[in-house]
Amino acid sequence: MFASGQILFSILLIALLLAEAIVFIILILIFISGLVSHTHGAPYVPIKKKLTKALLIFGELSPSDIFYDLGSGDGRVLITAARDFRVKKAIGYEIALWPYLKSNFLTKRLHLNNRVHIYRKDFFEGDLSAASFIYMYLFPKLVDKLAFKIANECQPGTKVLCPSFPIDITRHPEFRLLKSGKVGKITTYLYQKI
Repeated sequence: MFASGQILFSILLIALLLAEAIVFIILILIFISGLVSHTHGAPYVPIKKKLTKALLIFGELSPSDIFYDLGSGDGRVLITAARDFRVKKAIGYEIALWPYLKSNFLTKRLHLNNRVHIYRKDFFEGDLSAASFIYMYLFPKLVDKLAFKIANECQPGTKVLCPSFPIDITRHPEFRLLKSGKVGKITTYLYQKI
């Protein structure tokens, strides 16, 4: 009886040590992901789920859209676009490992991986030519750089939704502002490539 108690205790101790190791590895992945995101100019900051849907409603996302999320984080915007708006396809680019892994896990768990595709690469290296709707919640310098890329790669009529940070249409006359307004507490801008 004493030996079986020791064996059980040893098994529990090993299980506890494994759990601690897993938590430690996850914390390291989160930290490194944050570091990678920050060095690329776009730290991973998850947006509230309620706000996600409201932003996409503001942008007039439709089922006929091919939706791109540049800096897709944990995939919640992609998932909302696919599940609630039934877009043809949702494509995300995320460079940080932890949000990338989390978003892939969530899309598979929700059985959306046939319409949601997430790539672990810099969005400047991605092909945006198929996009009809682009979502980018990024800092101003990245919004400015991406405006050049979108202007060069995307078709006229492509919509671009920018929460918080606008595209400077004096620098980027290839875009026109369709509307702007508050979504929750966030000033949001909807553009169209001319």
